[in-house]
Amino acid sequence: MILIIFLFFSLAYGGPNLREVVLENGVKLILKETKGKGIISGYIFVKGGTHGEEKRGTTNLVASLLTKGTKTYSSYEIASAFEDWGGFISSSSADDYVEISFSTRPEGLDRALKVISSVLLEPSFKEEDMEVEKARILSAIRSRRESGFELAMERLRLITYRGTAYEVSPLGKEEDIQRITREDLLRRWNELLKGKNVIVAVVGDLELSEMESKLSKTFSLIPAGEFRFKSDSVPVNGRFVERVKREGAQATILCAFQGMPLSQDFFAFRVLNSVLGDGMTSLLFDELREKRGYAYATYSMYPTRLFSPRLFAYIGTSPEKKEDALRDLIWVIEKASITKEDVELAKKKIIGGYLLDRQTRLRQAFYLGFWEVMGFGYKMEEEYTRSIERVSLEDVLRVRRILENNHHCVVVEP
Repeated sequence: MILIIFLFFSLAYGGPNLREVVLENGVKLILKETKGKGIISGYIFVKGGTHGEEKRGTTNLVASLLTKGTKTYSSYEIASAFEDWGGFISSSSADDYVEISFSTRPEGLDRALKVISSVLLEPSFKEEDMEVEKARILSAIRSRRESGFELAMERLRLITYRGTAYEVSPLGKEEDIQRITREDLLRRWNELLKGKNVIVAVVGDLELSEMESKLSKTFSLIPAGEFRFKSDSVPVNGRFVERVKREGAQATILCAFQGMPLSQDFFAFRVLNSVLGDGMTSLLFDELREKRGYAYATYSMYPTRLFSPRLFAYIGTSPEKKEDALRDLIWVIEKASITKEDVELAKKKIIGGYLLDRQTRLRQAFYLGFWEVMGFGYKMEEEYTRSIERVSLEDVLRVRRILENNHHCVVVEP
C-alpha cells in the first residue's frame, strides 16, 4: 500500500524533476517541475529564528508584519496578488527560521514575485500595525497559560533549554515585546536577510528553465552575506521535577529527555519516538491508558531543531494519580520492552503519514526547504522514507540508551 501511494504521488507530480541553483549572493533555489492543473507553490526560509535575539519575540513580530504592508504595496494589495488566482501568502517564525509560504497559478507568478520582492526588501513595519500585532501576541502568550500543557511547556523550556535560544518560545517574553521598537524590527530583518541565509523551494507546473529565470531575477536582489549563530546544544543532565500550582481539576505532566542530534541516528530516534508515543498503538497509550487507566490522552513528540534535541512525553491525569503516572511515564520511555513488531508498525505509520502529507505541491516545497535548513539536504524530501525503512530494532534499542537516567519534568497540579 505504501509503495502504491508513493508511485501515485510520483506520477501525479512529475517525479524527481529537480534543479538546485546557487545565486551569486548565496541564495539557494531548489526547483521542482510538476505536471498538473497549473499550480505553483513555494516556501522561502530565512535561517536564524530566535537565535541571537536581543529582545525575545522580535523575529516573530517581524514575521507577523511582513505581509501587513511594504513601501510599495498595502496589505490588501499583497493578499490580492495571490488570492486573485485562488492562492495565498503567509509568513511566520519558528525556533530556527522565518518562513514565507505562497501559492498561485503560473500566469500569476510574475505579479507574485514582484510582491514577494517588496515584502523581503522593503517591509514598512508601520507603527500602528506593530502595536496591533504586539497586543495580539501578548494576548496569545497570556491565554496559552490557561492550558496546562502550554504552561508546562513554558516552564519546561526554561529548564531544559536554559541559556539557549530555545528557552523561550518564538512568541517571546512579555517584557521584551512591550519594549520592541520599529528600529528593532528593521535591524533584526536586515541582520537575518542575507543571501547565504535564504533557501527558496518552489514546486509547480512550469518549465524549470522558466522557473529558474524568474526566481533568479527576484532573489538575486537580496544582499549577500550570512547571519552566523552559535551552537546552542546543551544536554539533559540529572533528574529534575518542577511542580507548578494552578487552579483546575487535572494534573499535567510533561517531561523532556535527551534526543539524538541531526545525524543518521536521527531516523532511528524518529522511529523510537513513534514506538513510544505516536497514536493508539504506541507504548505510552497501551501502558498508561489501556492498562493503567491514568488518562485519555498521552503521547510523545520529537521536534526537529538544529540544536539541543529533545524527546517530550506528556500525560494529563487526575491529581490523585499524578505520582504513579509520572513514575510510569518515565519507565515506559526508558525501560518498557520494544519488539520488532513495534518497530515495523512505527515505520509504516511514519512512512504512510509522510507520503500522505507531501501530496500537495506546497508540502513538497516545505520539505525540500526544511531538510535543506536542517542540514540533511533537499534530496531528503524523497529519501526520508528510505532512511526510515532502513531502521532496525537494533538501531532503535541502541539510540534508546541516550534516554536513560536523565530527564527534566514539569508537573502542573491543582
